[in-house]
Amino acid sequence: MQRGSESIFSVVLLGTSGVGKSTIAFYLEHGYPPPRNIRPTIAFGITHVVLGKVVVGLIDVGGQRKFLDFRYHEHFVRNADGLVFIVDSSRRDFRFDEQWLTDALTLVSKQIPIIVIANKQDLLSSLSPEFLKVHFLDNLLKGYTYNVFGTVAADPGGIRSGENIDVAFYYLLNQMKLKHKVLIEQQQVQS
Repeated sequence: MQRGSESIFSVVLLGTSGVGKSTIAFYLEHGYPPPRNIRPTIAFGITHVVLGKVVVGLIDVGGQRKFLDFRYHEHFVRNADGLVFIVDSSRRDFRFDEQWLTDALTLVSKQIPIIVIANKQDLLSSLSPEFLKVHFLDNLLKGYTYNVFGTVAADPGGIRSGENIDVAFYYLLNQMKLKHKVLIEQQQVQS
């Protein structure tokens, strides 16, 4: 959407519980990681951030299993301009993550910009974004245009907190702008 010279986009943050969705949203809103006692999101949380000259509405969807039933947030996913799927890259079992992503993809078109965030890259046990892409994501996101970013939303030592989050979201922002431009051009041709 556009209002005046300012663009407004809606982005949904999806992923299982504890992957860092709320921490990333907090970081984007405030520029620093939240205190350690951040509470899990129940149902969903909405915040607005400004990236460049663009307002982005972040919808943080609770990752508990009870919210896997998409009727709680189907409207947000269907109307999103972009999707951010966040995984805890230190995990070894991605079955629940796979279910989340597969269900979300049934609600969106193949043209939606998607980024996958392989969070918790500061942990020694973390899998690389490239490994996750090849062994987990390529099959699930076949036919979609997406990119994977390794991030550190909150480093207890504070040194790496926020690492690569801005890069990932500016990439998504550029992809949403391109899609929006194409849609406007298509509407002008049809008129």
